Amino acid sequence: MFDMAIHNTEDANVDVEATYKALREQITRFSGGSGPGCGAATFGHMMGGYDAGYYGYLWAKSFSADMYATRFTKDGITNARTGMDYRREILCPGGSIDASVGLERFLGRAPSSAAFLESIGVANSQ
Repeated sequence: MFDMAIHNTEDANVDVEATYKALREQITRFSGGSGPGCGAATFGHMMGGYDAGYYGYLWAKSFSADMYATRFTKDGITNARTGMDYRREILCPGGSIDASVGLERFLGRAPSSAAFLESIGVANSQ
C-alpha cells in the first residue's frame, strides 16, 4: 500500500513521511509516529530503487505453491519422476528459456495463483 501511495500520483508531489505514518497507523493500529527519523527510509526496498522488484518474491511464492500443490503433493514429495521433471524443466534450463515456459512444462498447464491464495488464507480450498 505504501509504495502505491507514494508512486501513484499525478504530479509526484507527495509527503512521504506523512503518508508512511498515516498508513502505519491504519494498518498496524498503533498510533503515534514511528520514532525519530524518517520511518519510510527504514524500508530500504522502497527507498532504494527496488520497490517494484519487491513483488517478484510474491510471484516466486505463487509459482512454488502451485508446483508444490500440483505435482509434489499429488505425486509425493519423494517421487523420483516428479523430482527429475522439476530438475529438467525448472532447474536445468536456468536462464536459457523464459521461466514461464519451464513452469508450464512442469505443471502441464498455465500457472495458477489458487494454491498461493489458499496458503495465505485468501481463498478456500475447493
